[in-house]
Amino acid sequence: MRRGTAACLMVLAAGIAGLVLSVRHAAAPGARDGVREYTFACWGASEEMAELHARVLDPINARHRDVRLRAIPIPSDYDTKLGTMIAGDVAPDLFYLSQEYLPAFAAQGALLDLTDRIDADTSPVTDLSDYYPSVLSQCRYRGRLYGLPWIAQPVVLYCNAALFREAGVGLPDATWDWARFTDAASRLTGDRDADGRVDQWGFILNGWPPPIMWVWQNGGRLVDATGRLNLDDPRVTEALNVYAGLIHRHRVAPPLSVVTEAGFAELFRAGKVAMFMGGAADDLDRIPGLDVVVAEVPAGPAGIRATFAWTAGLHISRSVRDPERAFELYKELLDGIQHWKVPAPRRSLAAKLEAFEPRKAAAAEVIRRAMETMRTPTIFRRHAEWQTTLREELEEPMLRDGTPAEQILRRKPWLLETPQ
Repeated sequence: MRRGTAACLMVLAAGIAGLVLSVRHAAAPGARDGVREYTFACWGASEEMAELHARVLDPINARHRDVRLRAIPIPSDYDTKLGTMIAGDVAPDLFYLSQEYLPAFAAQGALLDLTDRIDADTSPVTDLSDYYPSVLSQCRYRGRLYGLPWIAQPVVLYCNAALFREAGVGLPDATWDWARFTDAASRLTGDRDADGRVDQWGFILNGWPPPIMWVWQNGGRLVDATGRLNLDDPRVTEALNVYAGLIHRHRVAPPLSVVTEAGFAELFRAGKVAMFMGGAADDLDRIPGLDVVVAEVPAGPAGIRATFAWTAGLHISRSVRDPERAFELYKELLDGIQHWKVPAPRRSLAAKLEAFEPRKAAAAEVIRRAMETMRTPTIFRRHAEWQTTLREELEEPMLRDGTPAEQILRRKPWLLETPQ
């Protein structure tokens, strides 16, 4: 092992150890001055944490005399540090989990099973019929419910309207499919300064947006409901080739070398890219100096409209003291977050999206339509590890060199093995 790598690992280990020690004190059971404290692990930068306190935690704490919620912000390496805390028997009482990590934490017995409590509860926040099914499914493991989502963020299409006007291209509408999207992207790609090199592109990708969107739009499934991997399905390989072909065949997206040098979202912000797929809550529609319009992502060749949704859940530690009291606090916290973060995973709240976030008023209807077609990937216990392998061994060679998916799979047949 290189000395620099060893030093970095020592620093990371020391940081995690320090976090565990600090949390051990913060999460110690018992009451102080008659007030019982529950800890809540979350991520977010300083500005977001200030909003969390002002809009969610402070109002909750003001309503109670006997309990108090204390946030434990973990701004980096969240899942690693949370896992270390749980393994060290200092788990926070409540915590966030991104969708790809729930099966692993549930399988380890780290999460409180909320199925029966939610079924018996009559609060609006536990009304499962109000949740978008695709994101609610990400909080289930082996048929049991281990939390509820606090956000449902579909991918939408951000369009630089000025570049569309200059190229004489109409903005995307409900008729757009892969063919119309690619044709528009081609017309929006060119050499603006006439130096012989392309300096404006119709689209951009680098593994984001997730290629699984193209698979769904082509009628395929990367992983089926039984957990079987379908990489050898022609609908899957065709979709992956179409995705990478936006760089290497149609040349409507910049090479990865350009993206690495200039920055991914930075190219869109600089007016060098006409269309960018990002999360519905992103600030790409309020970039100073740009006229940005939000649209739905195009449909596949057979008219299938599907977009990727990122979601995260709120969960209770299995080791929490007084689970019944913790569940009551959990519902307040979840409802508060859902009234703060957009888009909320409940239809009743998504209907009022622009009231919660006025800056998204112009895009609100598009976002709601996208939420009706959003999908989430099939998640399994080692999903995060498998996803990393798939990106490094399949997606990156395709995007970097234009190697067809079938050729890579012939060279690396072990990629076809069903993940466990």
